[in-house]
Amino acid sequence: MAAGLARIPDARSRRREPRSASGREAASPVDSPAGRAFDLLTDVMDQVRLEGTIYFRTVCNGGYAIRIAQRARTPFYAIQEGEGELRLLESGEVCKLVAGDLVLLPNAAPHVIGSGADVPVLDLDDWRALHPKDAQGTVYALRGNGPLTRVTGGFFDIDTLRVNPLMQALPPVIHLKGSDAAVQRWLAPTLDFIHAEMDAGMQGAQTVLRRMADVLFIQAVRAYATQHGCVSGWLRGLSDRRIGQALMTLHARYAEPWTLESLAREVGMSRTLLAVQFKELVGESPINYLTRWRITRAANRLRSERVSLDRVAEGVGYTSDAVFSKAFRRITGVAPGRFRREHVAAPTA
Repeated sequence: MAAGLARIPDARSRRREPRSASGREAASPVDSPAGRAFDLLTDVMDQVRLEGTIYFRTVCNGGYAIRIAQRARTPFYAIQEGEGELRLLESGEVCKLVAGDLVLLPNAAPHVIGSGADVPVLDLDDWRALHPKDAQGTVYALRGNGPLTRVTGGFFDIDTLRVNPLMQALPPVIHLKGSDAAVQRWLAPTLDFIHAEMDAGMQGAQTVLRRMADVLFIQAVRAYATQHGCVSGWLRGLSDRRIGQALMTLHARYAEPWTLESLAREVGMSRTLLAVQFKELVGESPINYLTRWRITRAANRLRSERVSLDRVAEGVGYTSDAVFSKAFRRITGVAPGRFRREHVAAPTA
């Protein structure tokens, strides 16, 4: 992991034992139950649950350009053979792609993916109408005379991920190079496994493919974090010893009744200094960040567990259902009950 993302052990060297927000003795926030250093990146990525995953493979031998502007659908493209180009529509940024590369657009930035040649641009729906997928999810567009291009790609829903601090820390495009041996060590076998499941059509394949989408996304984010270090959001916050300690404290003990004063005392800072530096590095106040992290965890429980709303609220630190519902609606835009009805995990398409 990059130096800026290293686990921060300073709390264990402090003379006094860490205390909870209420003043009681508590385990160090940088220690996991197994006694290992608390891993913030793992904690955040553990809350990633991808939904509505759709895979495809394309085989082309001519120029093509496909416009994709589906704000709720995050795409990835793995170039298996040949070359290509990805252009962001809003910024104009262009990524040149070669065999072995992987690109992921975490926040579904509108873009054009294609051969890079001067060819007409088609909307995704129009291109799919001309080139339907076969039973194994492969699209053949073999009407040209150019070099062969093979791409494995997919889309997944990101609506339930938007509140996760991970998403706000990521760039519009993650471009991992096929020339990076560290990337290929996990990317090639992951794609091989996905291809095998797509081809076999066995019972349970949809569940396996949905889980593989989680793996691919998390591996890509981890590779990006390792390569680029602390660039924005909570990734940048980790570059500062005390702000990093505050972040890990909030993650490890999110259900405690934290205030700005108690958190400042925990990490050995003044309230003013903590508030200013946390906002400068992370982009929001400590308490707002804590609220968003609590709601991230609550949203995943609502999607995956059959538990009452009051138990979900209590589990993430709320003693009042009304306060929890208000916070949940403010962060997600919908009430907890409606969120549960709309986001129960759906099968893979």
